[in-house]
Amino acid sequence: MKTFSAYFKKEILEAIRTNKYLILFIGSVFWALMAPLILKLLPLFLKSLPIDLSAVFEDFNRDAAYLSFLGDFFVVGTLFFALTLMGIISNEVYYKRLVFPYSSGANTTGMVIAKYIHYGCTFSVFILIGFLTNYFYTNRLFEGGILEIGMVIRSALLYMIYYAFLLSLLIFLSSLFRKGIIAGITVIILGYTLSIFNQVTKIRVYLPNYLLFKAADIGNIFDSTLFPTIIISVVLIVAFLFFSILRIKKLDIA
Repeated sequence: MKTFSAYFKKEILEAIRTNKYLILFIGSVFWALMAPLILKLLPLFLKSLPIDLSAVFEDFNRDAAYLSFLGDFFVVGTLFFALTLMGIISNEVYYKRLVFPYSSGANTTGMVIAKYIHYGCTFSVFILIGFLTNYFYTNRLFEGGILEIGMVIRSALLYMIYYAFLLSLLIFLSSLFRKGIIAGITVIILGYTLSIFNQVTKIRVYLPNYLLFKAADIGNIFDSTLFPTIIISVVLIVAFLFFSILRIKKLDIA
Protein backbone atom coordinates (compact mmCIF):
# COMPACT_ATOMS: atom_id res chain seq x y z
CA MET A 1 0.00 0.00 0.00
CA LYS A 2 2.89 2.37 0.77
CA THR A 3 4.42 1.67 -2.64
CA PHE A 4 1.09 2.29 -4.35
CA SER A 5 0.56 5.64 -2.58
CA ALA A 6 4.13 6.76 -3.19
CA TYR A 7 4.06 5.92 -6.89
CA PHE A 8 0.60 7.36 -7.39
CA LYS A 9 1.83 10.70 -6.03
CA LYS A 10 5.01 10.37 -8.09
CA GLU A 11 3.03 9.83 -11.30
CA ILE A 12 0.92 12.93 -10.64
CA LEU A 13 3.97 15.12 -10.02
CA GLU A 14 5.81 13.67 -13.01
CA ALA A 15 2.81 14.10 -15.31
CA ILE A 16 2.61 17.78 -14.30
CA ARG A 17 6.36 18.31 -14.70
CA THR A 18 6.55 16.64 -18.12
CA ASN A 19 3.28 18.18 -19.40
CA LYS A 20 1.71 14.76 -19.97
CA TYR A 21 -1.65 16.03 -18.76
CA LEU A 22 -1.51 18.84 -21.31
CA ILE A 23 -0.51 16.52 -24.15
CA LEU A 24 -3.28 14.03 -23.35
CA PHE A 25 -5.71 16.93 -23.03
CA ILE A 26 -4.81 18.18 -26.50
CA GLY A 27 -5.20 14.69 -27.94
CA SER A 28 -8.67 14.26 -26.46
CA VAL A 29 -10.53 17.30 -25.17
CA PHE A 30 -8.99 19.92 -27.48
CA TRP A 31 -9.46 17.69 -30.51
CA ALA A 32 -13.06 17.02 -29.49
CA LEU A 33 -13.62 20.77 -29.54
CA MET A 34 -11.89 21.37 -32.86
CA ALA A 35 -13.38 18.41 -34.79
CA PRO A 36 -16.93 19.80 -35.23
CA LEU A 37 -15.60 23.29 -35.95
CA ILE A 38 -13.30 21.99 -38.67
CA LEU A 39 -16.10 19.90 -40.14
CA LYS A 40 -18.42 22.91 -40.17
CA LEU A 41 -15.86 25.19 -41.83
CA LEU A 42 -14.62 22.62 -44.33
CA PRO A 43 -17.32 23.33 -46.95
CA LEU A 44 -16.24 26.99 -47.00
CA PHE A 45 -12.66 26.02 -47.80
CA LEU A 46 -13.79 23.55 -50.46
CA LYS A 47 -15.65 26.28 -52.32
CA SER A 48 -12.31 27.86 -53.19
CA LEU A 49 -11.26 24.75 -55.15
CA PRO A 50 -11.73 24.53 -58.93
CA ILE A 51 -14.26 21.74 -58.33
CA ASP A 52 -16.87 22.62 -55.73
CA LEU A 53 -17.05 19.69 -53.28
CA SER A 54 -18.96 21.55 -50.59
CA ALA A 55 -22.22 19.88 -51.62
CA VAL A 56 -20.92 16.63 -50.11
CA PHE A 57 -21.26 18.17 -46.63
CA GLU A 58 -24.61 19.90 -47.11
CA ASP A 59 -26.59 16.95 -45.72
CA PHE A 60 -24.29 16.39 -42.75
CA ASN A 61 -26.39 16.06 -39.61
CA ARG A 62 -25.42 15.63 -35.95
CA ASP A 63 -25.10 11.86 -36.27
CA ALA A 64 -22.68 12.06 -39.20
CA ALA A 65 -20.61 14.75 -37.47
CA TYR A 66 -20.41 12.69 -34.27
CA LEU A 67 -19.42 9.51 -36.11
CA SER A 68 -16.74 11.46 -37.93
CA PHE A 69 -15.42 12.61 -34.56
CA LEU A 70 -15.34 9.03 -33.22
CA GLY A 71 -13.20 7.89 -36.13
CA ASP A 72 -10.85 10.86 -35.78
CA PHE A 73 -10.65 10.43 -32.01
CA PHE A 74 -9.57 6.82 -32.39
CA VAL A 75 -6.79 7.77 -34.83
CA VAL A 76 -5.59 10.91 -33.04
CA GLY A 77 -6.25 9.66 -29.51
CA THR A 78 -4.30 6.45 -30.05
CA LEU A 79 -1.31 8.41 -31.38
CA PHE A 80 -1.25 10.85 -28.47
CA PHE A 81 -1.96 8.10 -25.93
CA ALA A 82 0.73 5.67 -27.10
CA LEU A 83 3.48 8.19 -27.81
CA THR A 84 2.92 10.08 -24.56
CA LEU A 85 2.94 7.01 -22.29
CA MET A 86 5.27 4.73 -24.27
CA GLY A 87 8.03 5.02 -21.64
CA ILE A 88 5.76 4.33 -18.68
CA ILE A 89 7.94 1.37 -17.59
CA SER A 90 10.94 1.44 -19.91
CA ASN A 91 11.99 4.91 -18.77
CA GLU A 92 12.08 3.71 -15.17
CA VAL A 93 14.51 0.97 -16.18
CA TYR A 94 16.56 2.93 -18.72
CA TYR A 95 17.21 5.84 -16.36
CA LYS A 96 17.76 3.44 -13.40
CA ARG A 97 14.95 5.01 -11.36
CA LEU A 98 14.08 1.69 -9.75
CA VAL A 99 17.38 1.20 -7.92
CA PHE A 100 16.57 3.38 -4.92
CA PRO A 101 12.88 2.36 -4.56
CA TYR A 102 13.78 -1.34 -4.73
CA SER A 103 16.59 -0.94 -2.22
CA SER A 104 14.05 0.75 0.07
CA GLY A 105 11.67 -2.19 -0.16
CA ALA A 106 9.29 -0.92 -2.86
CA ASN A 107 6.77 -3.42 -4.19
CA THR A 108 6.60 -4.06 -7.96
CA THR A 109 2.88 -4.79 -7.88
CA GLY A 110 2.12 -1.50 -6.14
CA MET A 111 4.17 0.42 -8.70
CA VAL A 112 2.47 -1.14 -11.74
CA ILE A 113 -1.04 -0.81 -10.31
CA ALA A 114 -0.39 2.82 -9.32
CA LYS A 115 0.75 3.69 -12.84
CA TYR A 116 -2.19 1.85 -14.39
CA ILE A 117 -4.88 3.39 -12.18
CA HIS A 118 -3.40 6.88 -12.46
CA TYR A 119 -3.26 7.05 -16.24
CA GLY A 120 -6.36 4.89 -16.67
CA CYS A 121 -8.42 7.33 -14.59
CA THR A 122 -6.73 10.36 -16.17
CA PHE A 123 -7.48 9.38 -19.75
CA SER A 124 -10.98 8.16 -18.86
CA VAL A 125 -11.80 11.60 -17.44
CA PHE A 126 -10.39 13.25 -20.57
CA ILE A 127 -12.45 10.91 -22.76
CA LEU A 128 -15.67 11.78 -20.93
CA ILE A 129 -14.96 15.52 -21.03
CA GLY A 130 -13.97 15.27 -24.68
CA PHE A 131 -17.09 13.39 -25.73
CA LEU A 132 -19.38 15.77 -23.85
CA THR A 133 -17.54 18.76 -25.32
CA ASN A 134 -17.94 17.36 -28.81
CA TYR A 135 -21.64 16.71 -28.21
CA PHE A 136 -22.13 20.27 -26.97
CA TYR A 137 -20.65 21.83 -30.11
CA THR A 138 -22.02 19.24 -32.53
CA ASN A 139 -25.50 19.85 -31.14
CA ARG A 140 -25.18 23.57 -31.92
CA LEU A 141 -23.38 23.47 -35.23
CA PHE A 142 -25.44 20.72 -36.89
CA GLU A 143 -29.09 19.74 -37.06
CA GLY A 144 -31.07 16.53 -37.47
CA GLY A 145 -30.23 12.98 -36.47
CA ILE A 146 -31.02 10.90 -33.38
CA LEU A 147 -27.94 11.77 -31.31
CA GLU A 148 -28.65 12.26 -27.59
CA ILE A 149 -26.40 12.82 -24.59
CA GLY A 150 -27.14 9.34 -23.25
CA MET A 151 -25.74 7.82 -26.45
CA VAL A 152 -22.61 9.94 -26.11
CA ILE A 153 -22.03 8.81 -22.52
CA ARG A 154 -22.47 5.15 -23.49
CA SER A 155 -20.00 5.59 -26.36
CA ALA A 156 -17.56 7.24 -23.97
CA LEU A 157 -17.81 4.30 -21.55
CA LEU A 158 -16.86 1.85 -24.29
CA TYR A 159 -13.93 4.03 -25.30
CA MET A 160 -12.80 4.11 -21.65
CA ILE A 161 -12.79 0.31 -21.50
CA TYR A 162 -10.90 0.12 -24.79
CA TYR A 163 -8.19 2.52 -23.67
CA ALA A 164 -7.99 0.74 -20.31
CA PHE A 165 -7.10 -2.37 -22.32
CA LEU A 166 -4.68 -0.40 -24.50
CA LEU A 167 -2.95 0.98 -21.39
CA SER A 168 -2.39 -2.50 -19.95
CA LEU A 169 -0.92 -3.60 -23.30
CA LEU A 170 1.32 -0.54 -23.39
CA ILE A 171 2.58 -1.21 -19.85
CA PHE A 172 3.39 -4.80 -20.77
CA LEU A 173 5.22 -3.85 -23.97
CA SER A 174 7.05 -1.05 -22.16
CA SER A 175 8.32 -3.63 -19.68
CA LEU A 176 9.62 -5.79 -22.53
CA PHE A 177 11.62 -3.12 -24.37
CA ARG A 178 14.19 -0.72 -22.97
CA LYS A 179 13.24 1.86 -25.61
CA GLY A 180 9.72 3.16 -25.16
CA ILE A 181 9.35 4.14 -28.83
CA ILE A 182 9.18 0.44 -29.74
CA ALA A 183 6.31 -0.12 -27.31
CA GLY A 184 4.52 3.01 -28.54
CA ILE A 185 4.76 2.15 -32.23
CA THR A 186 3.73 -1.46 -31.56
CA VAL A 187 0.59 -0.33 -29.73
CA ILE A 188 -0.29 2.09 -32.53
CA ILE A 189 0.15 -0.60 -35.21
CA LEU A 190 -1.85 -3.18 -33.25
CA GLY A 191 -4.59 -0.67 -32.45
CA TYR A 192 -5.03 0.29 -36.08
CA THR A 193 -4.69 -3.15 -37.65
CA LEU A 194 -6.99 -4.99 -35.22
CA SER A 195 -9.81 -2.63 -36.24
CA ILE A 196 -9.79 -4.33 -39.63
CA PHE A 197 -11.31 -7.41 -37.98
CA ASN A 198 -14.44 -5.39 -37.12
CA GLN A 199 -15.52 -6.25 -40.67
CA VAL A 200 -15.40 -9.99 -39.88
CA THR A 201 -18.64 -10.79 -38.07
CA LYS A 202 -17.64 -14.17 -36.63
CA ILE A 203 -14.54 -13.02 -34.73
CA ARG A 204 -14.96 -9.29 -34.06
CA VAL A 205 -16.87 -9.77 -30.79
CA TYR A 206 -13.80 -11.50 -29.33
CA LEU A 207 -11.48 -8.52 -29.90
CA PRO A 208 -11.33 -5.31 -27.80
CA ASN A 209 -11.64 -3.16 -30.94
CA TYR A 210 -15.27 -4.29 -31.19
CA LEU A 211 -15.88 -1.82 -28.34
CA LEU A 212 -15.13 0.99 -30.80
CA PHE A 213 -17.40 -0.58 -33.41
CA LYS A 214 -20.33 -0.64 -30.98
CA ALA A 215 -19.56 2.86 -29.72
CA ALA A 216 -20.28 4.07 -33.25
CA ASP A 217 -23.56 2.14 -33.41
CA ILE A 218 -25.35 5.04 -31.73
CA GLY A 219 -28.80 3.55 -32.21
CA ASN A 220 -27.90 0.31 -30.44
CA ILE A 221 -24.69 0.79 -28.42
CA PHE A 222 -25.31 -1.64 -25.56
CA ASP A 223 -26.48 -5.13 -26.50
CA SER A 224 -25.72 -8.78 -25.69
CA THR A 225 -22.88 -8.96 -28.24
CA LEU A 226 -20.76 -6.81 -25.92
CA PHE A 227 -20.62 -9.41 -23.12
CA PRO A 228 -17.82 -11.55 -24.61
CA THR A 229 -15.93 -8.44 -25.71
CA ILE A 230 -15.98 -6.86 -22.25
CA ILE A 231 -15.11 -10.14 -20.49
CA ILE A 232 -12.17 -10.80 -22.82
CA SER A 233 -10.99 -7.20 -22.48
CA VAL A 234 -11.00 -7.45 -18.67
CA VAL A 235 -9.18 -10.80 -18.78
CA LEU A 236 -6.55 -9.32 -21.11
CA ILE A 237 -6.11 -6.29 -18.83
CA VAL A 238 -5.49 -8.52 -15.80
CA ALA A 239 -3.19 -10.80 -17.81
CA PHE A 240 -1.07 -7.97 -19.23
CA LEU A 241 -0.68 -6.36 -15.81
CA PHE A 242 0.19 -9.71 -14.22
CA PHE A 243 2.85 -10.50 -16.84
CA SER A 244 4.17 -6.93 -16.59
CA ILE A 245 4.77 -7.42 -12.86
CA LEU A 246 6.52 -10.75 -13.48
CA ARG A 247 8.65 -9.20 -16.20
CA ILE A 248 9.75 -6.24 -14.08
CA LYS A 249 10.75 -8.53 -11.24
CA LYS A 250 13.17 -10.27 -13.58
CA LEU A 251 14.72 -7.08 -14.99
CA ASP A 252 18.25 -6.02 -14.23
CA ILE A 253 17.62 -2.58 -12.76
CA ALA A 254 21.20 -1.75 -11.77
